[in-house]
Order: sequence, then C-alpha cells, then structure tokens
Amino acid sequence: MPRAQRVTASDVAKAAGVSKTTVSYVLNQTPNQSIPENTRLRVLEAVRELDYTSLAAARALRIGRNDTVLFVLPDWPLSHALSRVIEQVTEGLALHGLSLLLQRPSPGRSLISLWRELAPAALMTVEAMDAEDELLIRESGTVVVAAATAEFGIRQDLIGAMQAEYLAGRGHRHLAYARVLDPKLETLSAERWHGFRNACHRLELGEPVELGFDLSVDGSVSALKGMSETAAHVTGMATYNDQIAAAVLAGMRRLGKNVPSDLAVVGVDDEPFAQFAEPPLTTVRQNHTLFGRYLADRVASAIGGEQMVNDAKPDVLSMIIRESA
Repeated sequence: MPRAQRVTASDVAKAAGVSKTTVSYVLNQTPNQSIPENTRLRVLEAVRELDYTSLAAARALRIGRNDTVLFVLPDWPLSHALSRVIEQVTEGLALHGLSLLLQRPSPGRSLISLWRELAPAALMTVEAMDAEDELLIRESGTVVVAAATAEFGIRQDLIGAMQAEYLAGRGHRHLAYARVLDPKLETLSAERWHGFRNACHRLELGEPVELGFDLSVDGSVSALKGMSETAAHVTGMATYNDQIAAAVLAGMRRLGKNVPSDLAVVGVDDEPFAQFAEPPLTTVRQNHTLFGRYLADRVASAIGGEQMVNDAKPDVLSMIIRESA
C-alpha cells in the first residue's frame, strides 16, 4: 500500500514534533487554546508535506461521514458579538459529537475548492453564497446554513427598527443614525440603517439624518458638528454598534454637550464595556447563547436527517435600558 494512504494525525504530530492533541487543536482552531505561532506553522507545514488534510477529506467522502462543520467567517473584524456566537455554536455542536472548523476567505481559494478539500458534514456562512455553488454543495448531501436562505442571521433591519421605536417611544421626533465607515461592514450597516429609516417613516417621524462615523474622537466631533449645522434639531441617535456609540459619547463630551439631555444615544450588541460607559449605554442585546445553541441544534438535526422539535428561530433581541437614552 502506498505510503500516502497510511498518513495519520500521529504522523503529522511526529513530523511537526508536537503531540497529537496539538495537531487537533491547530487543525480545528480550537477556542481558548494558546498555540505558539511557530508551532502552528510547523503543524500546517507537516500537513501540507504529508497531504494529510486531503486524505482525511477523501476518506470522509468514501465513507460518507464527517464530524466537521465548516464555518466560513466573513471578512469582518472579529467583534464581541461574532465571537460569542462562535463560542456557543462550538459548545452546542460538541454536545452532538461535532467539531467546528473556522476558515476565513483567502485570495485565490474558492469556497468550492475549500469544501471539496475538507468535505465537511455541514457548511455555515454569514455572507450570501453564489447560487450555483450553494446548489452543488446541497445536492452533494452537505448541509448548508447560509445567509442567502435567511437560516443563519438575525435580521439586521429589525435591530434598526427597535432602535427607532425605542427613541420614538421616549418622545424623540428628530432622529439620526450613525453608520460605520468600515467598508467590510457595509452590508450589515446598510441593513440596520434601512430598518431604522423604514421604522421612522412608519412612525411618521420624517426622514432621519444619516451620518458616517469612524472610531475616533476627532471624527465623531466633526460628524456631530456637521449634524448640528445642517440638520433639524436632532435629539435621538441610533448607532451601528456600541463602539460607534462610544465614539458619539466621547464626541459629545468634547463638544461640552450632555447625553442624554442634549442627545439620547442607543447602541447595539451590549458589549462588556457598555455598562461602564459614561453615561452607561442603552443598547440592543443579541442573545448569543440562545442563538448559537439554536444554530448548533439546527445543524446537528439536519446532519442526522432529523426534524427539530421546535424549529422556530428564537426571539433573541432585547433592549437594555441604561442612562444614555
């Protein structure tokens, strides 16, 4: 039998000079494991030299079974919200004997080639997939949980609508929305903005002011000055996330203005720092534990060919009310 067909994780561990457990941690990108960069690179080089990954995928295709769920991460900053979802999905899948493998898109490597190489039991994506690629992957028997089918994401427009409804309920009639300027987050930012804007129209508040913010005090001051000079007297502002909200708070302090008496501010994500902001930040919380476990159960049920007892997506959004609004 050719040598290549006998390659195992133990062979990779021996070639890299590490333990088999370390090989598993590196290949599965196991959370909460601090693997030195030089060790990780040695393991990956051994994998390439021994062609271990492709052999493992080929075996999975032959026997028609794999315990790996491939999560293709979007090209976004790894926020607290996304990290929490990943953590909860990982723990939820582990209860079903499944492992989560994280990958980011890389130049020159298509999603199809990655899928063929790894042969996962399921594929999860946040961003929409090419329709033909998705059909090919589904027809192969791989479970797909993708934004294109609205299976993965929390509806971002609902988040924006919640912000508008809360501010309107507090008596604010002239509202503004602070979008993030990072082009990697444009899709999410646009969806939240459209939800906010549509809610303003539905509530007969008129057209809200749209502003672009970056994560700097000077940028926040400039945007706030521009708003005060050109817009109607805005008294309530929703922001793309809590980080942008923190920039708004800092900009207001620099201008000698008060939150919430001069401007009520509502963020998104309930980041750990939100409760310690000055003033503490009112924000939309996404229940990442509930949502992550729902996703894990959904994927595991689909892999097993089973129907979930409760297939309804949980209501995971709530308003956390603090002093900023």
